[in-house]
Amino acid sequence: MLPKVTDRYLADFDWPLLAVALALAVFGILEISSAQPSQGLWRRQAFGVALGTGLLLAITLIDYRRILGLAPALYALGVVLQLLVFTPLGKMVNGNRNWLYLGPIGLQPSEFAKISTILLLAAILSRGRSGPPSLTSLIKPMLIWALPTGLVLLGNDTGSALSFLSFLVAMLFVRGISWRWVAVGIGGLVLALSISIPILKQCKGYKCERIRAVYWPDLAEKRFRYQNDQAEIAVGSGGIFGKGLRGSTQGSLGFVPEVENDFIYAVTSEEWGFVGGFLTLTGYLFLVMRMLQTAQRAREREGLYLATGVAALLLYHMTVNIGMVLRLLPVMGIPLPLMSAGASSAVATLLGLGLVISIRLNRFVN
Repeated sequence: MLPKVTDRYLADFDWPLLAVALALAVFGILEISSAQPSQGLWRRQAFGVALGTGLLLAITLIDYRRILGLAPALYALGVVLQLLVFTPLGKMVNGNRNWLYLGPIGLQPSEFAKISTILLLAAILSRGRSGPPSLTSLIKPMLIWALPTGLVLLGNDTGSALSFLSFLVAMLFVRGISWRWVAVGIGGLVLALSISIPILKQCKGYKCERIRAVYWPDLAEKRFRYQNDQAEIAVGSGGIFGKGLRGSTQGSLGFVPEVENDFIYAVTSEEWGFVGGFLTLTGYLFLVMRMLQTAQRAREREGLYLATGVAALLLYHMTVNIGMVLRLLPVMGIPLPLMSAGASSAVATLLGLGLVISIRLNRFVN
């Protein structure tokens, strides 16, 4: 039985975070309807947002520390669902084996595995002593992270696998990892880039072409540049104030592939221009900053790590998706949280926000 709603709950609830999240979600439904008006995708998205909002409100009535106590079971469930992707219940979509169909219900297990992995990492990392962790103390968290990440990579979903890396790095940084290891990591990244650039210019394959389409377009095949070119046209044609709702031509006429998913921000920019795109980006940055504020004010380390992990995950998705549309990053099939069509992503994002709001609500509770 859920606790009752009290005056203190209503006073401490993070209404600005919920309001901005729902505003982005409703805006996303509107843009999905504009991009694909005849397919009814917006109805499924509206159902996902409604379900996620209900779960968010339910989670906020529970002390997040009780949910952390269930983290091992939730993590195990997430891993099992990811394993089922490789059975006949799984389905290959756009070259990635990342969808699971349980009867008429389709879901993307990796979206929920991200949240369950963050939960378990927050519980494990908070048990150590203060100060920089030793290498041996990081073995268990790394193994916990590696299992779902490896399953996602096995399904050929590189973009989602990198999203697991985003929250791991953020949580370890907040945990107080030694600056020497940070320097080693940066140095390793620079070395890897210097070695890989000549290779990427010559290598064959889908992913290499996607990278060249952004950074060396003259070397990429025309068909791999198509999405980037059409997204650029859509964003540029929106101008300052855009063409208005349902005024998109690049999106509604099918020039931009996957416009309701990966490239929903292209439709947003075309219909609402620079102003609409800027306000959308501002909304996401507000959510990230609000969650980091909650992390900073958390009473226990569990709350600090949990809120940081959710904020890093949202920041990664926002940065990569919008970076793809603006031709700053290669196309990786990463949805824009709350706005891209996909009930699994919407529900998982709202679940994460509910956990962060619960941290805020329980920061004065012993």
